[in-house]
Amino acid sequence: MAISVLRQTLEIEELVGSRQGQALLRAEAIVPGAGRDAIETLMSEANLVIGQVDVQEGRVVLEGTAHCQAVYRQGGEATLRSLTAQAQLNHAFELPGAARDMPCRVAGEVEHVEAKYENGHMVFLVSVGLKLQLWRLTPAEIVTGIEGVESLETETETIRSVRLAAEAGVETLVSETIALPAALDARTALMDWATVTVEGVGADLGGVLVRGKVNVEALIGSGVTGRPVALIKVPLSFERLVEMPDWLCENVYATARINRLDTRVEESEEDEDAEMRIEAEVAISVKAIAASEAEALADAYTTRGPSLNVQTQTLTPCVSIERAQASEAFHGTLLLPENAPGAGTVLAVRVRPVVGGWGVDAGRTTIDGVLEATVLYMPGGSDRVASAQSEMPFSVSVQGELDDSSWVTVEAASAEANALMSDRLELRCVLDVGAETRVTRAYRLLSDAEEGEDVKKRPGIVLFWPGEEDDVWSIGKRYNVSVEDVRAMNGGTDVIRQGRALVLKI
Repeated sequence: MAISVLRQTLEIEELVGSRQGQALLRAEAIVPGAGRDAIETLMSEANLVIGQVDVQEGRVVLEGTAHCQAVYRQGGEATLRSLTAQAQLNHAFELPGAARDMPCRVAGEVEHVEAKYENGHMVFLVSVGLKLQLWRLTPAEIVTGIEGVESLETETETIRSVRLAAEAGVETLVSETIALPAALDARTALMDWATVTVEGVGADLGGVLVRGKVNVEALIGSGVTGRPVALIKVPLSFERLVEMPDWLCENVYATARINRLDTRVEESEEDEDAEMRIEAEVAISVKAIAASEAEALADAYTTRGPSLNVQTQTLTPCVSIERAQASEAFHGTLLLPENAPGAGTVLAVRVRPVVGGWGVDAGRTTIDGVLEATVLYMPGGSDRVASAQSEMPFSVSVQGELDDSSWVTVEAASAEANALMSDRLELRCVLDVGAETRVTRAYRLLSDAEEGEDVKKRPGIVLFWPGEEDDVWSIGKRYNVSVEDVRAMNGGTDVIRQGRALVLKI
């Protein structure tokens, strides 16, 4: 009977490559009525939205838009003004092995924004950090059995493969109108920003229900003497069904980002509350994960008759996806620049964390980075708003061991500050950390087998001294003895003792 090798196809997710980089974007906007007045920029902000990811042969091209904002003072005015501008992102990463239709994960974060006045224009210089991971799904053949061979000994291993099974995305519009107290005398929305938190993901009729919160912060221009701006914080909840087949909804996770944020103030009549209208466009992405297992032959040999000539292969699938989340309070001291007005009342705080790297120790990972902070405040005895910027190092830790391919995000929430002394401020916020690591494992498996020459062995007794790598399988294969017989001659156990001879009857 001819030898027959039984095979099975298993889909494996492999990392093609990852890239990180930076891009410097520039945007301009005309400053209305600037003339010869001095323009002082007090706060600047930007939000990057990546709109298109084009995976090409050997490269990945990213396109997006940075929405820039600035709050400034003109001449000797006590009131503040604002303007906006847009900068376009077009960045290519060279990535050998990239091919169309490969799953690609992308993130873009604003790391630094600088706005300065030049010849009637406000010029924005925006530094953005970009990162991506590119994956491919590869059908791999594994050997599950061999037929047509007598006296066959086989060693099997359960191979596990975890992979992306499906992905779906939707956009949802979250809106709300809130009343602003008449005492605030709200005039206009100067600047806004927001963070998104996914709070729940679960299977529902027709797909996956995603629940979350958009934490909006809006800087409002006020007519109150001695307090020209106020920071309004509004949490907005959202709940959206993302359509997906029922059989894919068991193992899912979701991410969300802000595509557009718009805040507007409608001034009130005298002694009546003003209204602030908020609209946030949230992009939600849901990924379904599938896991497969199969029994594969790792090795095989015969104890008599025709021998086997075997070939092997190494497969390295993703075997699990480990996620970690943590929140830690941050406390730091922001020193005011030399000759800056002394600190009085803090009006608004904007912080932006930038991850630098991480290190692993005793099952935990410490993530380090820099927190870029901007504070608007009223100096003591003055009615002119001042601002201060600083970079402060931060360190947070999460359970688990991250590696070079881990996907890490850090966001700041609930930022506040107060004056400690005239030349320094105490800054507090909460750093929310999310980390995802794809764990891979290398399997050495049998890939093919052919008949060889007849097994030749001379009957007798062998005194065998085991080495460090020896086990009942390797000993049996070396002498063409069944694993069961080796186990019996080893006292009925699989444990091979080093330094103790094993008597084998061939």
